[in-house]
Amino acid sequence: MNSLNRKLGLVENLFKILHDLGSMIDVNVARLEGQLTPDILQQALNLVQKRHPMLQVHIVESSDGAYFCFEGTSKIPLHIRNKQDENQWLEIAEDELHKKFSGSMEPLCRVTFLPSSTSNGTSEIIATFHHAVTDGMSCMRFFDDLLSYCQQITDGEDIDTVVTMELLPPLEKMLANNLPSHNQTEEAQEKSHRENHSPKLIIEEEASPSQRRTCLVTKILRKDITVLLKDRCKQEKTTVHGALCAAMLLETAKIVFRDGNIRNINLSCGSNVSLRKFCQPEVMDKHIGCFISGIEEIHCLEKDIQFWDLARECKLKINQSINSNLPLFQVSNADNFRKFNKDFLNKASAHNMGRSTTTHISNRGQFNLSDKYGSLKLKELYFATGQHIVGTCFWLGVVTFHEHLFCTFAHVIPLVSVKTAEQFADSVVVTIQKACIS
Repeated sequence: MNSLNRKLGLVENLFKILHDLGSMIDVNVARLEGQLTPDILQQALNLVQKRHPMLQVHIVESSDGAYFCFEGTSKIPLHIRNKQDENQWLEIAEDELHKKFSGSMEPLCRVTFLPSSTSNGTSEIIATFHHAVTDGMSCMRFFDDLLSYCQQITDGEDIDTVVTMELLPPLEKMLANNLPSHNQTEEAQEKSHRENHSPKLIIEEEASPSQRRTCLVTKILRKDITVLLKDRCKQEKTTVHGALCAAMLLETAKIVFRDGNIRNINLSCGSNVSLRKFCQPEVMDKHIGCFISGIEEIHCLEKDIQFWDLARECKLKINQSINSNLPLFQVSNADNFRKFNKDFLNKASAHNMGRSTTTHISNRGQFNLSDKYGSLKLKELYFATGQHIVGTCFWLGVVTFHEHLFCTFAHVIPLVSVKTAEQFADSVVVTIQKACIS
């Protein structure tokens, strides 16, 4: 490992503070068909770590802040678990959301492997990351590189010497030439303050941070519906993301509208925004790191609002925020981050049970990964971040892979019950299906 150091950037440092509180740990699950041995997986994992500098670091504290440190970082740990049942992977993924990294010289990634007990069964690779070193694209790149190396090793190919990629600067430095002007920054700040009024939150039962737990519900939108959804979104002049936002908002509104006296309601929907294309030079898909921002939009829903009208509104508001450079402003202004210290976030975890938004969607979009890596076939992909300290009421992680939409719904118990969350996830999927065929 190289003896290099780099101070954490603004976004990276925020995720470090959140991690130290036990929040926003990033868990990803790949479900596979085909035989894969722990030995081959470990060899491939070592190669992936050697390729990507952000998988070679641990975090050290210094008098002037936190740094990524390379020297002494150990290999990515691989934990092998004997499979007890077919849903064990989901239980392990939920547990991983609540396990902080040690703070020693271990890397900011760990992997759990559940090999199939039969030759034609399903295996799971569960990769857990500190969010300071990954975004959605990074996690997809990790799996693609890992499975590609597994295929090469299995096939007996000679793997050329793996060269460690360049360590990139903090996000705000790469955005420097694309940052909004002073007037644009003021406009973005005014928009953020103007729309930062309190949305309706769904909290069924209160609990202290230590009593909260992030739970997951997974769903798959089958191929024919996914293709129909894409086509219908084009017809309705919106996006798949806009449609997902609409479905989440409408189903949340139904929970609120059970009280017949309510005529309209303010709900919020957050979205992650990749900033890779705004960097100079542009950050390519091959790089692992954290290059994201977030925006939040407020929507006033009435009982008779139509699905596609709301989907178009969601697309419009998101585009307006992006065009006003709000995502860039959010992650590049140091003054914006000064309040996000441990004391502030501790207080935020108690206020409204740590809920600040009604819904949030992390949409990784369309990925054309290979479904087959030699004898291995990639079947399903899921991901989530821990929402139990601070977060949203209903969170959704989405990735489109080989014309299937893989959905991971996250909620926090006891703030939202398992029954409510499962009904909510079912209803979101049904709403999308009905909108496509109506």
